[in-house]
Amino acid sequence: MMHLQHDIACCILVLFILSFAKADFQNYINLQHRALHLPEKKFGFSEYSEDTDNDEKDKGPLTQWNEIPVLYPNGRVPKITTDSEVHTSDAFDKNIVWDSHWAQNLKFGQISAVSIDPNGNIAIFHRGSRIWGISTFENNRFDPNKGPIQENTIILLDKFGKKLFEWGKDMFYLPHGLTIDSNGNYWITDVAMHQVFKFDAKDIALMRDAQKLEKRDNNGEATFSDNHNFNNLFENHVPKPSLILGEAFEPGNDDRRFCKPTAVAVQPNGDFFVSDGYCNSRIIKYNQKGEKILQWGRHWGSGGGNAYMRAPPPYAFLIPHALALANEYNLIFVADRENGRIVSFFAQNGTFHKEYKHPIIGTKIYSVAYAKDRLYLINGPDPNPNYNAHIRGFVLDVNAGNILSQFRPEHDMDRPHDIAVTENGSEIYVVELNKYTIYKFTQHINTTIQIGNSIVHSNSHHEPAPLRDNDSNDPSTGGTTTATLVLSLVTAAVIFIALCVAIAAVVARCQKRGCLLIMPKRMRWETERRENFKLSSLLEGRRGKSFKILEKRPNPRDFSKLNTEPETSEDEHPENSLTRVI
Repeated sequence: MMHLQHDIACCILVLFILSFAKADFQNYINLQHRALHLPEKKFGFSEYSEDTDNDEKDKGPLTQWNEIPVLYPNGRVPKITTDSEVHTSDAFDKNIVWDSHWAQNLKFGQISAVSIDPNGNIAIFHRGSRIWGISTFENNRFDPNKGPIQENTIILLDKFGKKLFEWGKDMFYLPHGLTIDSNGNYWITDVAMHQVFKFDAKDIALMRDAQKLEKRDNNGEATFSDNHNFNNLFENHVPKPSLILGEAFEPGNDDRRFCKPTAVAVQPNGDFFVSDGYCNSRIIKYNQKGEKILQWGRHWGSGGGNAYMRAPPPYAFLIPHALALANEYNLIFVADRENGRIVSFFAQNGTFHKEYKHPIIGTKIYSVAYAKDRLYLINGPDPNPNYNAHIRGFVLDVNAGNILSQFRPEHDMDRPHDIAVTENGSEIYVVELNKYTIYKFTQHINTTIQIGNSIVHSNSHHEPAPLRDNDSNDPSTGGTTTATLVLSLVTAAVIFIALCVAIAAVVARCQKRGCLLIMPKRMRWETERRENFKLSSLLEGRRGKSFKILEKRPNPRDFSKLNTEPETSEDEHPENSLTRVI
């Protein structure tokens, strides 16, 4: 009975270990591939009414936004965590070094954007003699009679800060965003025209190699059209855009029109995102042909001053100002400027992933870039004079959300507007809007300094949580950290060893009881057992050994029948045997 109980316990233990191992392995597989199996759901613009102020209020007049810092309604500002409440540090990463001599002799206007092409050259987008001020727009409309910017607005520099060529004269009215994709195509947003443009890399190369830009400037072929036929605005220009989205100088919030779009991010397969930032506060995804795939986001703060006193929901923005992609994680990062946060979404369907926010950074984040598990961002000044944030660059760990580094030139920056980073993170470029300056930083990417922990949110209820793990309530959360991978491997090894020990114990027990004999030996044993139990075999065996089976022995208790004479042997009296024979 004890043997049976022991075997049952061993079997239950083996089944328990197998089920635990299966569950652990399944969880690990789910973590690895969760982002690759998101449901193919396309979100509509009306699905983001997480607050009491719904989308009906957003369909009124488009909100007026300028580059001028926005004051909070009724003079109220959100509660700011000061240096006395959290540990802050002015320490800088010594591995991020400012190159003070890089491109210092070049002259720009207001610099709105910077990007890096596949060859490592740096493109700068600036506004020449035009300045975005309070009177630039009226009800989000720009007066086209002011004409385009008459200077070249795009300048390409090499890694040493030498000008390679420039273009964009008489083409743009108020530059904002510039993105160069992995194929060398230029993607541009113009907030005055409310449009997004794509210029093919082959046309850019043709213009550069043949020096058509210089010939056009010298011959005066490109002129501003007085008939305001904006559909043919680029007819006399080289290069011409291969894709145009939006209606020229017509703001809107539908499928055909933007209102001051801010930035573009392009995936390797050609799909791209547009942050329709200053008025509509939405993100729109298109395929490579410019056909809309999905959109998400709404304006935060349309319900009045109370909205500024609450934490914004994930899908509501207050000027989505810049975009960045982490293609290996299938994530897109949005710099929610006026909310002072970076919000990440799954690029496949726009599902919320995580939020990055830190009191050291402040209440304004102007731009974000991504490279090698790091987020690079720049903050901006706060209109509240009681809060003095240091204006500089920050490096965040994309998994944990920790601030790894801070960097700046000799002093704090004034109003940095955009940031670009090489793929390996060795070069960082930041452009100043009002100082007309571009900074280059070089970084030794093997070492970092950790300064504090971030406040992050990773669920729909906006509860503060560390970014070390993915949201357990969100089925679309994907990606794993190195620590998770190591822990899974160690757990699998321990489970495997325990399983082997349990199986070995069961096998040994069964062998001891003779349950695991090999088949030929078991068959021979069974045959011999059957033969031994045959009656004829038993009788023949006993006869062969001279056993008298049928002869009854005397009852030892019947003393009258016992022979009391001593037993003798014929061998002891050979003479009696001889006499008997005779």
